[in-house]
Amino acid sequence: MSALTVDMEQSLAEVLAEHERGMLARAVVVAEVLDDEGERSLSVLTTPGMPEWDALGLCRYGALSIEGPAAAFFTEDGE
Repeated sequence: MSALTVDMEQSLAEVLAEHERGMLARAVVVAEVLDDEGERSLSVLTTPGMPEWDALGLCRYGALSIEGPAAAFFTEDGE
């Protein structure tokens, strides 16, 4: 367990609690990161101890929950 994932978990739990969103159980954070030279990369962080298949499941569920409303928006907009 890295210090980065522990810090991310604590910070996310605090933010969610502050906004009364509930207690953090597990999380996957996907962030686009710029390095010192301006090169972009993706950084994927999970809460400590999360198996890869659980992280994949959360990512897939998240993507599907975004795709449905987005598709409906663009379908309605195109008519």
